[in-house]
Amino acid sequence: MPEDNGISKDFAELLQLYQKIPEAGKKKLKDRVKREAAGDILTDDMIEKEKKSLRRFFSKIDDPRKKNLIFRKIDEIAFQYVAMSQAKEAMITEGLNSKVVNGKQSYDKENPAVAIYDKYSRAYNTNIDKLIEYLPPQEKKKISRLAALREG
Repeated sequence: MPEDNGISKDFAELLQLYQKIPEAGKKKLKDRVKREAAGDILTDDMIEKEKKSLRRFFSKIDDPRKKNLIFRKIDEIAFQYVAMSQAKEAMITEGLNSKVVNGKQSYDKENPAVAIYDKYSRAYNTNIDKLIEYLPPQEKKKISRLAALREG
């Protein structure tokens, strides 16, 4: 039962904080929590997982300053990747266009996820290309083989 007390304390603390939030903020908070619980929004866990998968390629770099710079670039790339994944999922589930109703008028409008995906994919591809330049020689060979397969 000690776990129940911990959960109860956490829940009571959250409830106290929630009661202090203005009504408009409560709606936004509920929406965010629902989306996060459903896996629909960017989370630190998703970004951290992508960071780890990229950082392993650069673990053998000895120069701490160079490694730090590369890891900062990886942080940005990981965020871009997760944002692209979310936008892609939105395009798959919602489609490329959506119907907008404004009073008596209705028209098709491009899904905002399309623009987000386009924007992030351009930046992601540029940043990945830059990151590949910093790969240690043995990792470059692996990537080169992969690139050859993609092109061929």
